Amino acid sequence: MVHGDRVIFERGYGHAIADGRRKRRVAAATRYRIASISKVFTATAVMQLVERGLVRLDEYARHYLPWIQPRTSAAPEPITIRQLLSHTAGVERDGSDHWASDRFPTIEDLKVRARNGLAVFAPLERWKYSNIGYAILGQVVAAASGQPYEDCVRTAIIDPLQLRHTGFALTRDVLGALAVGYGRESPGRARPSFRHPDTNVLRAAAGLVSNAGDLCAFMAAQFPGSGRLLTDLSKREMQRAQWSRNDDGQYGLGYNLWRVDGREIVGHGGGFPGFATAIGMDTERRIGVAVLTNAIDGPAVPLMTGVFKTIHDCLARNGSPLPSSRVGVTLRRFEGRYLGRWGDLELVTVGGRLVGYDPRADRPLQLASELEARGPGRFQIVRGPGGGHVGEMVTFDVNTRGVPAGLRWGPNPMRRVNRSSTD
Repeated sequence: MVHGDRVIFERGYGHAIADGRRKRRVAAATRYRIASISKVFTATAVMQLVERGLVRLDEYARHYLPWIQPRTSAAPEPITIRQLLSHTAGVERDGSDHWASDRFPTIEDLKVRARNGLAVFAPLERWKYSNIGYAILGQVVAAASGQPYEDCVRTAIIDPLQLRHTGFALTRDVLGALAVGYGRESPGRARPSFRHPDTNVLRAAAGLVSNAGDLCAFMAAQFPGSGRLLTDLSKREMQRAQWSRNDDGQYGLGYNLWRVDGREIVGHGGGFPGFATAIGMDTERRIGVAVLTNAIDGPAVPLMTGVFKTIHDCLARNGSPLPSSRVGVTLRRFEGRYLGRWGDLELVTVGGRLVGYDPRADRPLQLASELEARGPGRFQIVRGPGGGHVGEMVTFDVNTRGVPAGLRWGPNPMRRVNRSSTD
């Protein structure tokens, strides 16, 4: 998670590789196939070319790519760059079975398909998500910039931001740092694993490899006022609604837009064989959240949304998205995970006060309990749900080093565990 220019939380959970003797835990440098988050990089590259006068948003794609079929019976009007960016060009979604076969189309494949027309709806008839549309945009970037798409993204975005863990090449070093992608959980069966295919012409739609730290740096550069990558005018154009989708939310230019607790979040999710990913930004508060998982059924979007809900609950309690400076070592030593017969308890400090919540909850701070010190190792639950132990005492079992080994929450004993054992 990033606030302004500073990463304020970064942590890995579980395993990058979970296969027998090859087990390897997730580390900060672990890389992931970020899938459709790549589209935000592509849209940024397009907008950089717009600012240079090399691309016009409302120009026809065939102006830059003469091989794009101008008209079909399904789409009698030519498609524009803006329509491709906003998924309103009516272009088919994937174009083949490559998501199942791991054989992604080449530029030659794309040109062959383009001869017969790629649209299934007329432009602006409806919102229709399209990986093929972003493959076309990658070729527009190459044609307008005069360099391969991958080189343009590297020189204009990756290198200036020093995103050292981000790129398209699947070299030996990159593969060594990549998490293994796993299939969904099925009863009685082990999760299958997937190899790492080259996405070829779909690199502009889903080809990037990155990690959480680099994506935080990328989001920080996308905040209006950062002075990086694009002018604020271009950022606002990308991050404003271009179309209301036929499901929940809206879409801008390379960005999904949705609301969490009434606040607008802009970002993108991604799905790739073995990976589920998501980024989201509250640009007004300059907060960005990235969640990367190496499983098809990884709850990347719900986790990201849950982080924003927790931030909102923290702000309601504390008034600041940053850790409180009023919290000292005395309170922090009580923080941690405690296990009991009836469930788990997580203790953290929020707003200068010790707060306990159920770590399994989808919105943990909504029904959290607040504790106030009443003596050495003794606290009273001064706020919490009426069905719990509000008003009662919490007593810590502190060892000779002053570290809590457990606690009694009301009448319930709980033992403290090492956090790594609960990841």
